[in-house]
Amino acid sequence: SHPPLTNLAIAHIQAQKNFITDKFFPTVGVQKQSDKYYIYDRDNMNRAGDVKALAPRTEVNRIGMSLSTGSYHADVYGLGMDFDQQTLANEDAALEIRTAGAATLTNRLLIHREEQFADAFFAAGVWGTDNTPTNLWSDYTNGTPIKNVTDARRTMQLKSGGFKPNTMVVGKEVRDILINHPDILARLNGGATVANTALITNAKLAEIFEVENFYVMEAVKNTSVEGVAESNSFIGGKNALLAHVAPNAGLMTPMAGATFAWNNLDGVNNLGITVESYSDDALKRQQVAEHIQVKMSYDMKVTSADLGYFFEAVVA
Repeated sequence: SHPPLTNLAIAHIQAQKNFITDKFFPTVGVQKQSDKYYIYDRDNMNRAGDVKALAPRTEVNRIGMSLSTGSYHADVYGLGMDFDQQTLANEDAALEIRTAGAATLTNRLLIHREEQFADAFFAAGVWGTDNTPTNLWSDYTNGTPIKNVTDARRTMQLKSGGFKPNTMVVGKEVRDILINHPDILARLNGGATVANTALITNAKLAEIFEVENFYVMEAVKNTSVEGVAESNSFIGGKNALLAHVAPNAGLMTPMAGATFAWNNLDGVNNLGITVESYSDDALKRQQVAEHIQVKMSYDMKVTSADLGYFFEAVVA
């Protein structure tokens, strides 16, 4: 295990603002690879009709509270890279090369995890409500993104027993449609055209849609094989997701989902990440001076489907 490289990998992750998975599903460090977690009995919190006026020597009504359980299994994902002896022989460059290698491996794992999130959770059939607006948001004449989101907020608040969405995630294509939408521009400057759309920041979009966090899935993946021209695309597509996201996961904390990170392996930090480096005679016989591996151990789970509202294909 190589703590300095692990620290570099963690720094790289924290600098990658284009990835939203760990922002949307807060990380819960777990000691076991597979285990159960508790789900709080939410529906009993708001129930009406049990409270009564008490005459002298009258017993109060007694209500119950139950905790249900879900389960996770944290798979271990990894990728490695070899460095030849001649490249590392120049000691001045060695650290930079190893740092670049660790960053590359980490980035590839983050892309893999972001793809997993998009495929499994940024999709229909997962959350409490699915919706494709009758008039798409790319229809600047008839599309009504602000009204659609306002209606969705009310729907989710009722379905979840009072929890409002505090986070909105959109694909890059959706964000680029929204910043030129007449409804959005009207909220900013009375309907006049904004010459510089860079003025429409994600923070302003968060205000307009009444959420604390507005995240754009801007991570890019290259689907071509090595040696072939790049084939780049944004991860996330043409969708949008509203959810109630917990800043810190916990037993009594209502939250849409969580990432269970297995942190009990040798050298692994609380995020389930480790970087290992190896150098031995067997590797040297293969002309390999050093081999490094980056591993991530986690499982992403929806913990409350009703705390999410999914818009599928909101732009053309």
